[in-house]
Amino acid sequence: MPIKNNQKLKVITVTGPTCTGKSDLAVHFAQIFDGEIINADSMQVYRYFDIGTAKPDWVTRKKIPHHLIDVIEPSEDFNAAIFKDMADRAIKDIHSRGNISIVVGGTGLYIRILLYGIFAVPQDPALRESLQRQYRSDPLCMYEKLKKIDYRYAMKISHRDEIRVVRAMEVYRLTGLSMSEWEDRHGFRNSHYNMMKIGLTRDRTELYERINKRVDHMIASGWIDEVRNILSMGYSEKCKPFSGIGYREILLLLKGLINYEDMVKDIKKFTRNYAKRQFTWFLKEKDMHWYTFPEDTKKIEEDVSNFLRYGT
Repeated sequence: MPIKNNQKLKVITVTGPTCTGKSDLAVHFAQIFDGEIINADSMQVYRYFDIGTAKPDWVTRKKIPHHLIDVIEPSEDFNAAIFKDMADRAIKDIHSRGNISIVVGGTGLYIRILLYGIFAVPQDPALRESLQRQYRSDPLCMYEKLKKIDYRYAMKISHRDEIRVVRAMEVYRLTGLSMSEWEDRHGFRNSHYNMMKIGLTRDRTELYERINKRVDHMIASGWIDEVRNILSMGYSEKCKPFSGIGYREILLLLKGLINYEDMVKDIKKFTRNYAKRQFTWFLKEKDMHWYTFPEDTKKIEEDVSNFLRYGT
């Protein structure tokens, strides 16, 4: 049935911490509800970074249409605003074919901005470059400064997240307002889509065991060789995706700065810490429907079916 002009397009999102089954559930939905998947993971957009980003395999991607995967060169910039523009276009394209858009990923900011939009904050490239130099000389020092300025925002991110730490400092230096204050002013109240937000969760102990096993599997699948191959293609280790968890530790291994055992231990630890931050982020999101997958599969199917039929 054609949608009326004053109705918002229906979109399903599948979010939550890493290793909770988001991709598998999204594929399941796509098969039974005539859906197409839109990636909302900030790392899967980059070409060649495959194993460490847990991209769906080619068999799955041939079976179910996937969007916003392998769309950016490692040397190119990508941010939430670019994501929103590409995702908006993908949603309209999918809807034009009569299919359902299923947005899946653990980058909470992308989901929020897709639904509520982005607020315009001043930028200063020269100031940003200066802050980047300061950050790279002492990341922890700048992070501690950010905690004093905006403790709430600092707790959402890691001190290793150069992009967000620098941006938050830039915003404060330019406006005198913290990133949290800008977010509060924006409000994120007016949604652009009629969106059902599905959050997947899991007992912490079991989730951390899953994370440890996944890291072991990724390394056994050739993650270290993947990094070697990307470097051999001429891409600099300063490219943004190399700052992702696992990739930066593998770089340290290849440079001889850490040993293999410490690399594995650090990747697991940092991934577990990332999962904790994801829990914190998504628990604060509005209108989330929480499930455990695959245990709650039937309940999820019923709720999604009702949403698609009635819109609530």
